[in-house]
Amino acid sequence: MKARTALSLVLILLFATAALSQAAGPAQTVRAFYSFSNARSSVFNRKHIESRKRWYTPELYRLFLEALRKENAFQKQHPDEKPFFGDGLDFRPLQEPCQANGKTYDRSQSITRAELKNSRAYVDVKFAYPKACTEEPIVYRVQLKRLSGRWLIDDWTYSDGTTLTRDMKEME
Repeated sequence: MKARTALSLVLILLFATAALSQAAGPAQTVRAFYSFSNARSSVFNRKHIESRKRWYTPELYRLFLEALRKENAFQKQHPDEKPFFGDGLDFRPLQEPCQANGKTYDRSQSITRAELKNSRAYVDVKFAYPKACTEEPIVYRVQLKRLSGRWLIDDWTYSDGTTLTRDMKEME
């Protein structure tokens, strides 16, 4: 009886958290997405896409499925080569530690700006080392679209100006 009640409470909390993150503003949606995604595998496969689907616009979801199809075809033709998402997809720069003053530092992640324009939103996510490291922060701009009353992720723009959707469309 106690196990059933505990399981029910856990399920209610999970569903309530997911519902609140979808009803939240753009910054809260991005924060919830990264919290979920950072705690899971970055291996790019069907499970990766499906587990994050609730945060994607239908178009972005379709592009991920198409990219997965292309990667699978590439792997069959070139089994010894690394595919486009061969290092995985974790929506952040490579996690390369910084060495400074005899210590090792990882990048921190923070939301630095959110901008609303009608049914579109742009949320900047900054990945930075502490001041002891001399490397500049990297900023990704997450683009969201409001669909059916929810903010959904539509694309990422990287620091160099390229976008995830353009990269996926150009995949061979």
